[in-house]
Amino acid sequence: SRPICREIGGAALTPPYRRTRRRMAPRRISREDSVCDGPASKRFASNKGSVAVAASSCEAHSVTAPPPCRLAPTPSAQASFAGKVAEAADVLPADIVLIASDGTKHPAHRLILSARSPFFLKTFSIGMREQTSGEVRLPDVEPERLRSVLDWMYGREAVVDVTTPETLIGLLELAERWQVSDLCAQLCASEACAVSESTVLELWEAAQRMNLGNLEARCRDYVMAQLGALFECGRLRNEGVALPLPLKDLSPQQLQALLESDDLPVTSEEQALDLALAYAREHRGGLLTQAEAEQVFLAVRWRLVPGPTIAERAMRAKCLQQAGGGALPPKLLAAMADGMQFQFMGGKAWVNLPHTAANRLRSLHRIPIGSYTGLVPGMSVRVIGDVDELRHLCRRCAPGAKLKVEWIPEMKSLAGATCRVMEMRDEICGAQLEDPFEKVIRYLPFDALLLA
Repeated sequence: SRPICREIGGAALTPPYRRTRRRMAPRRISREDSVCDGPASKRFASNKGSVAVAASSCEAHSVTAPPPCRLAPTPSAQASFAGKVAEAADVLPADIVLIASDGTKHPAHRLILSARSPFFLKTFSIGMREQTSGEVRLPDVEPERLRSVLDWMYGREAVVDVTTPETLIGLLELAERWQVSDLCAQLCASEACAVSESTVLELWEAAQRMNLGNLEARCRDYVMAQLGALFECGRLRNEGVALPLPLKDLSPQQLQALLESDDLPVTSEEQALDLALAYAREHRGGLLTQAEAEQVFLAVRWRLVPGPTIAERAMRAKCLQQAGGGALPPKLLAAMADGMQFQFMGGKAWVNLPHTAANRLRSLHRIPIGSYTGLVPGMSVRVIGDVDELRHLCRRCAPGAKLKVEWIPEMKSLAGATCRVMEMRDEICGAQLEDPFEKVIRYLPFDALLLA
């Protein structure tokens, strides 16, 4: 039926129970009108229209969250923490007991021991007997050494007895066994490991056995200083002069390490041969075994030893000859023969033969060019460092030369310089070089040049 209407002032009103709903035209929200739009927005659709409702952050007004603040303890805070842990350990009850060789018990804490020593960390973490029993027996550790290491591990001052090398070496062995590397390094660099004539041999042997590079270097440097004084006075050339006590008591392995070092304080390789021969005469009364003698003399750089010296002094040395036949060991004979061949070829050997340790120059080597044939284009040479001597050699004819090199004051910049041979000049028995400082061509006689 039709609805009943009343007219009041010309307006038609429907009864309350039949109110009509005004139909609105659907509106589509565009991107320009929308406040929020994003990949996570949800769209609701109906037969009367669709409205896009955004459920994510606004693209035009996006807000980036600030990165998290990361804090790590400063070195001073870490050091303070370590000190506080040690202080707390002195108050808290111990949870492990270390038993020394004399049966004395030393309470400790697993946390402190594990933090300082990878050895104890592994012991307490893999379920060994010590973890359950609460005791660690150390039948070969003296109480004094144990107390010193524990004091250091707890951050207290450790007292080290330095009256004998054996006590110090025992402490090093314990720290090395427990893998307390910081304690090993501190001991090796401290005054406790003072190297002297009476301690150098034992400390060096212990350093080699425990692979303590810093201590081994200190011992080697001490012996190098002793050798430098010995070479400077030239005493080794005299067969009647005895080696100082620490040197003749070195082990063959230690002398081999010295001879293999580029820092051996010798200006010529003949001095290195003198040292090896003196050692072979005096070590254990000249009773080096054949293997030990071969080990020592193979460390000599035979390509830098003059051929006549090899023939007269090395090949005829009784300490190098095999028992019964008088022949040299095969490896040593081959090394000497290679050195003589290198010397016989002169400068060509530096270009044509492969470089080996046998012709590597040491840091203090000042080996002169023996003859004009010892030069070859392309090889490196060092000019002698004495300006007065360089001037004298240039103002006279070199051995076998027809002309002399004219000296000019600008040539003094060459003294001590390292240059490369550009050309050979037969008339002056010398070489054409480029001045590395003035960038000009210079000429020098062969006897003003050294190997470089």
